[in-house]
Amino acid sequence: MALLFEYGKWESVRNKDSLKQMLKDIWQQRLFVDNETELSEADNDNHFQPFLNFDNNQVRANNYVGFIQTDDDVIEIYPKVFRNSENARSNKELMLRHIFYWFGYCHKWRFPFSQATLDKKDIKEFPELIINLIANQFLETISKQPLTMYQPVEEAFQTPRGSINFKRYLNNGMAYGNYQNVDCDYEPFLFDNKVNRIIKYCTRLLLAQTRLPENLKILQDVIFILDEVDDLPYTIHDIERTNFNSFFEDYSTLMNSCNMILSQQLYTNNTYNLSQWCLLFPMEYIFEDFFAGFLQQKFHSEWKVEYQKSEKYLATNEAGKNIFNMQHDIFLTSKKNTDLKIIIDTKYKLRSSDFKNELKKGIAQNDLYQMVSYAFKRGCTDIVLVYPNLSGNINSPDKFEVVSGFPAKERIKVTTIEIPFWSLHNFDNLTTEMEKVVAESLSDISQHSQSAIIN
Repeated sequence: MALLFEYGKWESVRNKDSLKQMLKDIWQQRLFVDNETELSEADNDNHFQPFLNFDNNQVRANNYVGFIQTDDDVIEIYPKVFRNSENARSNKELMLRHIFYWFGYCHKWRFPFSQATLDKKDIKEFPELIINLIANQFLETISKQPLTMYQPVEEAFQTPRGSINFKRYLNNGMAYGNYQNVDCDYEPFLFDNKVNRIIKYCTRLLLAQTRLPENLKILQDVIFILDEVDDLPYTIHDIERTNFNSFFEDYSTLMNSCNMILSQQLYTNNTYNLSQWCLLFPMEYIFEDFFAGFLQQKFHSEWKVEYQKSEKYLATNEAGKNIFNMQHDIFLTSKKNTDLKIIIDTKYKLRSSDFKNELKKGIAQNDLYQMVSYAFKRGCTDIVLVYPNLSGNINSPDKFEVVSGFPAKERIKVTTIEIPFWSLHNFDNLTTEMEKVVAESLSDISQHSQSAIIN
């Protein structure tokens, strides 16, 4: 097993060729990538994959966190915020708790498990932990609330049932002289339905993958309960076409788990083969999604939180067409004073340990150019750049001012803050610390904006 950190050290693997090919295939399927994400020419290259760098028989992680499991290797990749801490390397359980904590606030990247669920587990291998959580989720739900639902069936009868499908009857029955067999469509109320079939299929995939006796037993129990359900293969597109009423909300969560399995599965000649499986998440998006979800949950009473706001454009061309679409990570509007607006840009970057001694405070010049152009276009005077903490001690905010060269001398205030994104010694108080840091920053911006209005 190889344990990697984003952009960390090189580690050896057994079969680099099959691993590299697997990652290329996964990227080409690209089922787990946001369809609205713009891809470069390199991204569309058949030989491209963004997950790992290869050098002979060694690999180095890029910006994806999760695991990759093959017949020859198990690779676990953890966030770079833990990269320089030996304490974190020896405490995978704590790093996994952080990942679950972050996903608990994410909206876009749905992770169907809770922090409380993780606290009950003593499994320290990322792949086996995920399998155990999914297996227990399957077993608990189908045991507690077996799902019987209407299942569309197409069948020929001598006595019509349901509605007659005349097109199929003409093609299949009359065309071959089988006038007595009438093709019908009907929906019987069955336990052998599409949802249970998807669950059974995903269970068999996990059963072929796990090596842990506890997981084997749980998955076999699920298969036993679903014994009357047909064994049929399904894809992620079948999950997209499943709907539930509120009474079966737990099954909607189960479909999220099935989505995790099928979205990154490599399809082979063996329908039930999951010998190559991975779960990989881009940390830049996780950081952004986490912070947006945190603001929405903790500060929604004071602020309107808009995620990925993108209705405006920077410019128009000679034909009057809008060009250069603006997309803010997070856009805040005060509910007490709707004139107060804040553009928030999340930066999943580790600034140098002595960034406080730098004039630019670790801010990339292009990042500031982008945000200032957005602010001027939107008529917004406040920008906040959000970074993860470098250590247990949270650095104080840094402030800049951009003054327009126009006669009115418009001013844009830029604030950079660190948030307590992780902690090796105070994990249980992360939420409290986060609320405190964010509340202080928003309050400070509000007060300064109010003072500017008065003056």
